[in-house]
Amino acid sequence: MQVLSRTSDVPFSDIHRSLMQKPVPAQGIVMLLEQVSRMIHGAGYAQGLYPAQWVALRYFAEVDVPARTASGLARFQDMSIAPVARTIRTLVDKGLLERRPNPRSRRADLIEVTENGRALLRHDPRLPLRSMLETLDGTRNEALVEALELLVRELPRSSPFPPRGRRRT
Repeated sequence: MQVLSRTSDVPFSDIHRSLMQKPVPAQGIVMLLEQVSRMIHGAGYAQGLYPAQWVALRYFAEVDVPARTASGLARFQDMSIAPVARTIRTLVDKGLLERRPNPRSRRADLIEVTENGRALLRHDPRLPLRSMLETLDGTRNEALVEALELLVRELPRSSPFPPRGRRRT
């Protein structure tokens, strides 16, 4: 399997050549993960939103009603409430989210995606990635999910990655 070629937009280097080896060395996989991560993050600067705002908009569009609160998003992102509240306030000001009374709690509003927010989500910059992943056969899909779940589970245990539960601001 040729992962990168001389015709790609990425400079061809010794690390890229190492990707041609079977099995691919760990350093080559790390490099690929970094490239993919940067591409995904960079694509999040789209349609006038920042990556964190896209995460919030998706979150409120996809989770069940009881989790549609600022604290729910903060838990999901493992962040303190202040930056999450600023993100929500910005999206409300842009007309993409709205606050509604929460019948379960007077202290926590429910956050709903507006029609404008749903229209914007039809141009979500992660849709091309989703389309590509939908083409994976079952074996490749399962292998990718297994590898990513391992990283999500184990990276926080390794320095310099902050452990889950330590709030990032």
